[in-house]
Amino acid sequence: MRTAFSVRKRDHLKWLGLALAFAAAVPAFAGDSAQFDAIGYSQDGRYFAFEQFGIQDGSGFAYAEIFLIDLSIDSFVGGAPFDVRIDTEMAPVADARAQAHAEAAKALAELGISRPAVPLALRGDGELGDDGLSISYGIPSYGLAEISGEYTLNLEIFKAPSSQDCEFFEGTPMGVAVMRQADGITQEIYRDTSVPASRHCVITYKFYGIFNPFDSWDNASSVAVLSVWSHGFEGPDRRFIALPVGDVQ
Repeated sequence: MRTAFSVRKRDHLKWLGLALAFAAAVPAFAGDSAQFDAIGYSQDGRYFAFEQFGIQDGSGFAYAEIFLIDLSIDSFVGGAPFDVRIDTEMAPVADARAQAHAEAAKALAELGISRPAVPLALRGDGELGDDGLSISYGIPSYGLAEISGEYTLNLEIFKAPSSQDCEFFEGTPMGVAVMRQADGITQEIYRDTSVPASRHCVITYKFYGIFNPFDSWDNASSVAVLSVWSHGFEGPDRRFIALPVGDVQ
């Protein structure tokens, strides 16, 4: 005969089993993996704008950041970055994104950021068997016509000086260099001399994608977007940087 105690014990064991199964399904390390949105280019391809957004690890606050880059000098312009964080738990990411776009709207308009950004190559977060250290792409033509050009980018990751104190994480921040191979020529097109404090205590870098202006038929304004992984409060955090990799530097 079942007693009230045996029923309670059975229910307790059932819920304990469900809790253990749930715990096993959750990754051992949490973190904050920002998402990327390419806002676009200016009509002449000189300026590029992008957004990163997500839920901050530790606080659980929604955030969004918009960056405007002058590709000719590889520098922020127009008062960027525009940072928004809503210091209220459970606030939707959409609210942070709307505020960031409202703050950046004047600069985006003044720089004429209205030309869509087209992805030439992308690395999805669920893609298997990819270390993210190299990426190849070409310039699309009309319809199914052949792709023109062949460009291969490779990352070199190395320890670099930084004003950020990373002693707690027992490691020196990592810098990055980008090499481009095209037409049989290898060229270094970017190298950190130091790691900006805004990148925090960098663990590594990976290619996220290559973007080009809509209706562009050359490599002049191509941008490489890198995932930047750094030590965070609850685990590795991802943010993004965009580097000009086009033929015209």
